[in-house]
Amino acid sequence: MASIGIVTDSTSGLSEVQLKEHGIASVPLYVRFGTEMFKEGVDLSSEEFYRRLTEREVFPATSQPSPGDFLEVYRRLEREVDSIVSIHISSRLSGTCESAIAASKDPDLKVKVDVVDSLSVSLGAGYMAISAAQMAAAGEDRESILRALAEMIAATRIAFIVDTLEYLRRGGRIGGAQAFLGSLLRIKPVLHIVNGQVEPLDRSRSTGRGMERVIRYVEDEWGKDPLPFAAVLHAVAPDEAERMKEVLSSRFEVGEWYKGELSPVIGTHCGPGVIGLCFHSRRS
Repeated sequence: MASIGIVTDSTSGLSEVQLKEHGIASVPLYVRFGTEMFKEGVDLSSEEFYRRLTEREVFPATSQPSPGDFLEVYRRLEREVDSIVSIHISSRLSGTCESAIAASKDPDLKVKVDVVDSLSVSLGAGYMAISAAQMAAAGEDRESILRALAEMIAATRIAFIVDTLEYLRRGGRIGGAQAFLGSLLRIKPVLHIVNGQVEPLDRSRSTGRGMERVIRYVEDEWGKDPLPFAAVLHAVAPDEAERMKEVLSSRFEVGEWYKGELSPVIGTHCGPGVIGLCFHSRRS
């Protein structure tokens, strides 16, 4: 039976425990503070990153892995697997997929690599990687895994509440949320990922009301039946993340729960205090 390796990147929101449990390889992205360059999750923890982000005047910059970074991982895996499925952050938010594709075309690579653009972020892509790894472990073939991922890409939804649009504006990832700039003070923008980029969903006067708007979004996209899975995302806001989980739990029965802190690269572009929710839609 052919074996399939699963690769993701460090923005996926998966912990070291989850990566090891499911046998998923992860390629780190980069964060730079001035002249200091770090690999997220390797030599820069989320805790240290958010401390630097709030305490320093220097705004960090981010960059994707190089094709060489991906090739190093692919070559390591080619000794163990027959093919690789490499699942990454939306190509409309990062050049990570582009680097992965370049590496996959290396003439000396001995395995076929399918690069999958998740059109999502954080645990949106991370959940796809876990699902693909579970399918591979169960003996599913490459074509079946790719078909399932295509369905997940179409179904995955992420909505999130931000304290400010300033980080998205500075990082150039603001997308359609540009329309919210210049809004009244103390407005909490509620955003979502549409076709791989950030778009406005609504605006709210408080985080609590923003959460209610996110729950209505879930109802609009799914209905009121039990949710197969839900992932709560946050940026140094664990209490609010727990509150989001409680609010969702009061309305829905949830099959699988995931919870994760946004990685430094994602945090660079959305800032601290973000609360988000990832789930699947029936409107795919």
